This record gives sequence, structure tokens and C-alpha cells, in this order.
Amino acid sequence: MTAAMRALTAFNHALSDPTRWRIALLVAEQSLCVCELEDGLRLPQSTLSSHLTVMRDAGLLEVERRGKWAFYRLADGLSSVFDVMRLHWAGELDGDLTLKADRERTDQRVALRGTQECGGERRRPVPPRLDTADTQGCCG
Repeated sequence: MTAAMRALTAFNHALSDPTRWRIALLVAEQSLCVCELEDGLRLPQSTLSSHLTVMRDAGLLEVERRGKWAFYRLADGLSSVFDVMRLHWAGELDGDLTLKADRERTDQRVALRGTQECGGERRRPVPPRLDTADTQGCCG
């Protein structure tokens, strides 16, 4: 099997799970910290970590570390491919209540960046605010 075929297979495997699609849809919009994804998706850290590893190993995600926080975003060069796939399914995705709830929870969590603690169910530090001048979020 060629390297290109292995990469294509890994890419498709990374998107073969509904939870990984939920992650991809969120990080396609903005760079997100692991704790923001964890709270937004309501997933245990261990489960989220496993999904992020599959996606990162497939080249779908890139990570930038800032202090103790790891911010994930869609890998450079994949935005156009992902956008075509997302647009193809836009009608069905727009009506998905799980995706809507994920986005709302994630937006609420991101709004807490730079505060002392999240104040949510699990009180812990939140990631720092990111430069708004950076058009691709923290990792651009």
C-alpha cells in the first residue's frame, strides 16, 4: 500500500466516528482547548483524548501548546476538503440537535477564557484569551 493510500485511509477512519465529526465541526470554526472540547462535548477527558489522538495521527488536527493548555484546530490545507464535505451534508447537519447543543456549550465555555476559573460543574482554571487579531485563532 502506498503512503498516499495509508494517509487517505487514516483520514477517512478519523472521520468514521460521530464523536470525531462533532470535534471536527467545532475545531473547523475556531481553535479550541482540550478542556473547552471536554466541556462542550460533555465527554470524559480520557475518551476525548483517544479521539483527538486518532484525528491528530491521521493529520486531521494540529495542536499548539500554550503553557499548560493544548489548542486544537483543523490542519492547514484541509479546510477546503472539510468544507466541501460539511457543505454536502449541511441540510442534515443544521438540524442536528446534538451539534447545536455542542456549539452552544462550547461557545459558553470559550467565553470564559482569561477568567480565574470556569465556575462550571468542575471548577478549574480556564485557558487564556487568544489574540483576536489572529484570524486563525491561537494556532494560525
